[in-house]
Amino acid sequence: MNRLQMHDEITKRVPTLAELGKDDWKRLDSLRVSFVSDFPIKQIPALTLDQYVIGKGADHRTFCYRMERETRELGHIFGATAFKFGVYYGRTKRNSSKQFRFAAHWGSNLKEAFSSVKRAIVDLLQAAKKADVQAVDNNPLSRMVKGKLLFLYYPDEFAPVYSKEHLEHFVAALDLPGPFDSGAEMQQALMKYRATWPQLRRQPATLYMRLLYDLFGYPGTIDRLSKGEPLLQDAVVGAQFISEMPPLPSKTNRATGDHDAIDFAKQESQRKRIGDRGEALVLAKEKERLLQAGKPSLSACVDHVSSKNPSAGFDILSFDEDGRERPIEVKATSDATLVRGFYITSNELEKSTTLENYHLYIVFSAMSKKPQILSIPNPKLRGGSYILQPLTYRVTIS
Repeated sequence: MNRLQMHDEITKRVPTLAELGKDDWKRLDSLRVSFVSDFPIKQIPALTLDQYVIGKGADHRTFCYRMERETRELGHIFGATAFKFGVYYGRTKRNSSKQFRFAAHWGSNLKEAFSSVKRAIVDLLQAAKKADVQAVDNNPLSRMVKGKLLFLYYPDEFAPVYSKEHLEHFVAALDLPGPFDSGAEMQQALMKYRATWPQLRRQPATLYMRLLYDLFGYPGTIDRLSKGEPLLQDAVVGAQFISEMPPLPSKTNRATGDHDAIDFAKQESQRKRIGDRGEALVLAKEKERLLQAGKPSLSACVDHVSSKNPSAGFDILSFDEDGRERPIEVKATSDATLVRGFYITSNELEKSTTLENYHLYIVFSAMSKKPQILSIPNPKLRGGSYILQPLTYRVTIS
């Protein structure tokens, strides 16, 4: 989703979410504050087994119980066995007796394992405080537990989303640039994106989490263009410039044009998503092209113009290697060819004839890990090898 669309969604949704859930947001934050207050980092090494484990402890006040269940509305970490905590009290499928149990990689005995788990928790939180990304990534705690602890103790830096699948889902939907080597980096990227919106900075991170799920759903629950849509960083790595237009399929293999069952709202949403990914790809590849040409200052100036000014008539302002401006209009398709053509506005069509050094970039297979980009300098859309068809009209009341 591009920034103009996101601005509209934030303007429309955030005030309603803030008002309808104002009591919930306060309650949830108080749960987080209470947890951190009851388990300050400096006291974690002194926790006893009965104070730590899930499955034991008076009134369900243990560290693990509260992290997983009392604060479940701050992001779920269900879905794995209790071994994710390193040490727990309970049964296994093979042994029905309740006792202290631990994952073997933490140590050779219960005391050693528990000491290792506590040390890993402290190391994680101290590394996050120092912004030591490498140490956070290398920490041996399970992914879900690690993500939940990072949010609970540092709610302005790590998003309350912990599943790798969900993190990739949101990062891909927002076209956030990588690289991302871990879930923690994706948590941080989501919060850095939040920080660019004053309306979201004023609201709790849990509201932001709710907004993301409202906008993009859960992985696999909405009809996206491609299941497993790649992260932008993977698509950028796999993208290649091509020098010729891919050949069209034979007429017998083309779509029949039967529009009886078209869902136009869904079609428009898909078209926007393809366009957003195409623009994000071209933006990244243009910066990369200029860097490889030894022009870092020009690379830094490449601008996503349409994200700020939709009436500009082009999407990306890039540069030739000699510094000459290169206005780029991006057209993207999920197809490998241009069998379905592309849409262009009257303003974009005019700019294609009036702007100097105008380029048309067509992105094929835009939603894949290996998109192809065709750069066409100064295309003659009128009177050339293209067929223009008027498809829409503006209707006003006479």
